[in-house]
Amino acid sequence: MNNKIHTVIFDLDGTLSDSAVLSMEAFKRIAPEHGLPVPSIDKIRKATGFATPEFYYILFPDHGRDLVKNFGTLVEQEELLVLPSLGGKLLFEGCRDLLVKLKERGIRLCMASTGDREHVVSVLDITGVAKFFDTVFCARPDKNEMLREIIGGGDKSGCVMVGDMEKDYTAARANGIISVGACYGYCRKDFSEFDHYIYNALDLLEILKI
Repeated sequence: MNNKIHTVIFDLDGTLSDSAVLSMEAFKRIAPEHGLPVPSIDKIRKATGFATPEFYYILFPDHGRDLVKNFGTLVEQEELLVLPSLGGKLLFEGCRDLLVKLKERGIRLCMASTGDREHVVSVLDITGVAKFFDTVFCARPDKNEMLREIIGGGDKSGCVMVGDMEKDYTAARANGIISVGACYGYCRKDFSEFDHYIYNALDLLEILKI
């Protein structure tokens, strides 16, 4: 890529934040009292990125949907209580430094997450990275639409999407922008079709050539 990059769009869960750690803490606290098993952290990570309540349906496919949906609401409430104790520990290594360096270079930073608004805003605030983002889009199932609004009438060739799931690179492709898979997070190169891959957050600077 060249030095005309002006906008980097990030996914949150599995890209900047290891949100499975947060979910696991909440599950351990309340799943047993509701007669539900505590999922493994690997299973949580594989389901992360799916919007509520689909995330919970994937984790508990053998339980009634009403039960699981209601339980999911309780989990999200518990996560907000757990979150302050985790703070910056939720960020993958190097992510905060990456955001600092991108802002120093005058890059516009945007968030595009299908996560619940309260979750997204709380994670950004408590991890201390909210101040780096110019725009935060969340709580929508259609990531294509979010990217389209972020890009607006701007120069597409200067935009990049960094994520970890299929919906991230398909949304980038649909909007004609470059996609980068965060393999230091939940992205798995063998099962995805990003244009580029990074194994350390700061490697993005080399990919972007900025």
